[in-house]
Amino acid sequence: MSLVFARFDLQSWLPRTQTLLPLAFIVVIGIVLPVPGMAIAASAIVTMLLVPTPFLGDERGRLDTLYGTLPVSRTSIVVGRTLAIVALNAVAVIVANASTLLVALARGGSPDPQVLLLVNAGAFALVGLAVALQLPVFFRIGYSRGRLMAYAPALVIAGLAWIGQETGLITSNVAPPAPIPVLAAIGFAIGLIGIIAGAVVAARLYRDRELR
Repeated sequence: MSLVFARFDLQSWLPRTQTLLPLAFIVVIGIVLPVPGMAIAASAIVTMLLVPTPFLGDERGRLDTLYGTLPVSRTSIVVGRTLAIVALNAVAVIVANASTLLVALARGGSPDPQVLLLVNAGAFALVGLAVALQLPVFFRIGYSRGRLMAYAPALVIAGLAWIGQETGLITSNVAPPAPIPVLAAIGFAIGLIGIIAGAVVAARLYRDRELR
């Protein structure tokens, strides 16, 4: 049932303009800022900002009430929506990597595969951490009362990045503390753990929520 709900969820909000425009924004970032990895980083930010979209749709269409009457477990709903969000992130990542490669080819260059691997891993780690924070909040209290969580992860990450640059902690001149494949594996692991943890906590909170 989770896969069925995930497909239903994607069909409900993915084709809409408010979802497609942020994906187009990734392409714009890749063209305007042709630094390898910028479009991929933008895909993580876009995913974070779009996580609340299906929850907003639930409230507008009063679908929460429908979910409470359907013969579907709430855990299936949480897992299905998590899969839909992962699918959204996959689409954003594909768009970002394609934009990065096409822009590089158009400029007569070729991005370093290891750099792309590391940036993709870092972006996925950020998405996992954001989902771990966002899913429990939105499933527990809904979009209206938790709307600030739509922007909090992106703002926190942007703030940390700015502090890192100002203090010299983030700089391209510092050698990586471990081999890039190891760092990439850690990044993907953090992202996966964050998504799973967010879904588990959200399922527990959602079971106790009164839908009406």
